[in-house]
Amino acid sequence: MKNILILLLSITVFSSCTNTNIGPSQEDTATFNKNVETWKMAASGFTSENPDKVMSIFADSLKWNNPEALMNVTKTKADLTAAINFYIDNFDNITFTDDDYYAGSVYSTDQTSSSPNGLRVYGNWSFTDPDSGADIAYKWMGVLRFNKDGKVFDFADWFDVSSIPSQIEGTYKR
Repeated sequence: MKNILILLLSITVFSSCTNTNIGPSQEDTATFNKNVETWKMAASGFTSENPDKVMSIFADSLKWNNPEALMNVTKTKADLTAAINFYIDNFDNITFTDDDYYAGSVYSTDQTSSSPNGLRVYGNWSFTDPDSGADIAYKWMGVLRFNKDGKVFDFADWFDVSSIPSQIEGTYKR
């Protein structure tokens, strides 16, 4: 009898510990993959020096929190367009590499979400200053939120903007 009780208790404990998480739906996975490809296409617009290609993924109502801005200071699509044009006009060989992508946020101090429409992007940007020949590189993180039309309506990105002039001058220390 004791062995039967131990067996039943073991089965109960084991079955209560099994993972019932079935993972994301095929639809969510497809949406996530589409959003990743959308970002990759936009990033390739830097390499091809095509600002319209970069900007094609952003909604007209875009709110952008840029790297130099104070928190909760948003800029517009026109502001982002000007920034994109600055980089494309002033630097050569712009590439985005070592990229990783994540969607949703199961754990958050704000509001949790498993939506594939929130995309976190990590990677490295590199380019060349044509005047000095200096190679510039930095780690970058972006958070993009896509609307139902597949356009980014909310965008924030972070990197060490202040490192660019010192990399050009050759005084930047890693």
